[in-house]
Amino acid sequence: MLIYDGLHYDALAISPSEGAPEEFDQTIFAAKDRTVGPVERLALNLVKEQQRKRSYTDTANFSLRCGVCYIGVIGQKEAMKHAQATGHVNFQEYR
Repeated sequence: MLIYDGLHYDALAISPSEGAPEEFDQTIFAAKDRTVGPVERLALNLVKEQQRKRSYTDTANFSLRCGVCYIGVIGQKEAMKHAQATGHVNFQEYR
């Protein structure tokens, strides 16, 4: 199962117990009748919680700084304009 945060996809991984090594994480879940059962409910709850905490990237309004000239821009559109005007393509998000 993949979770999209507005910028990229992450695989959902469920650990068998708290503190278990990553190699024991489960990332493949059996589907039946187009659902993955209780895992789907847990995933939806996780996504809702992350949205409530605003733990996603809002590409229209995030603050970026050019890594070349350090000018600040807001959102993907301004970053694209700056890149087209200057040839600078190295941006970092900052808060």
